[in-house]
Amino acid sequence: MSFSFVTHLHYQIMKKSLHINFRAYFGQPVADHASDEPQARIPIRHADTQYYVNRSDWAITQEFDGKHGYLYSYDLYFEQPVNVPAHVDIGDLYVIYVLDGNNDILLRDLSADSVCTHSPQRARYLYIPPGDYQFELTAGRHQVFGFYFDGGIFRDGNERSFHFLHDVIAGYRSQSAKLVHSVDFFIGPQTVRCIQYCCHHLKKGDLDNEAFILRELTRLMQLSKEKVYNEYEQTSDPELLIHRCRQLLAKEIAYQGNKTQIKLIAPQLRARYEYLNRLHKQFYGEKLSDYRNRLLVKHVETLLIGPFSLWEVALQSGFHGPSELNRFFKRHRGITLAEYRRSI
Repeated sequence: MSFSFVTHLHYQIMKKSLHINFRAYFGQPVADHASDEPQARIPIRHADTQYYVNRSDWAITQEFDGKHGYLYSYDLYFEQPVNVPAHVDIGDLYVIYVLDGNNDILLRDLSADSVCTHSPQRARYLYIPPGDYQFELTAGRHQVFGFYFDGGIFRDGNERSFHFLHDVIAGYRSQSAKLVHSVDFFIGPQTVRCIQYCCHHLKKGDLDNEAFILRELTRLMQLSKEKVYNEYEQTSDPELLIHRCRQLLAKEIAYQGNKTQIKLIAPQLRARYEYLNRLHKQFYGEKLSDYRNRLLVKHVETLLIGPFSLWEVALQSGFHGPSELNRFFKRHRGITLAEYRRSI
């Protein structure tokens, strides 16, 4: 079974539901941001950005409102421990990544007097019901990134393989009055790169941007699943195995094009090619070689859109020349390279 998000989110706008009251501590945000002041470690392109200063303490808040998810990033520094009040309007699913920091961040549910701990270089998913909360931060620097989204993206059973999210999703579906959280998991360099890529490529007012946000948030969720699997489950999950295989294959195609050999990927996963091929047909309904060729066709199409000559496209795609590439492209795309270029 492939993992895909099909949801009513296509028809509604994601609204801001988490309100962290930094003004309660800092007062009004400063009007200008001088170049000699601290900078956000991961800038979110086109985000609504606010800068706060209180003596030596400072905060940079970034928020981006997308249809499929509300993204936020906070760079904070405090000389002394600080409690920041927060309010949640709508019960949504949240992800909180503490990318860096001197100590844990505590999220306290004021109505239940319960606490959820968020540690540096770790992340966790939560269902946060409406109500009043408090973020308790120690002295030092904290870097937090996250997003929240409508739990309706999990439907038609596509949450089955996300075992670590079952309680969180159940809390969302029942609109529980209590905060529910997943296990926490390690944030690795790959996750940080995905966050950076997402934040850097956001576009405001672009129709393609909503699809981009959904794709990147989905990628982060899949990475979370892998991290939890590696840290807690350590079982032979065939769906995760074939997902990793597809990731490696896509990466190799991007670097080597037609020189990519599936049978050289199998040893990296400590699996036999025949087993991977059988899994791919089971979960995706096609042979691995067919998937490889589709990736390669898309790679060639991307190059054809650019300013490269056909010779350059062929060499960058791992072919010996335009003739060989043209035969491959026509066999799998149904038209020649020249015809495709004229069509675009």
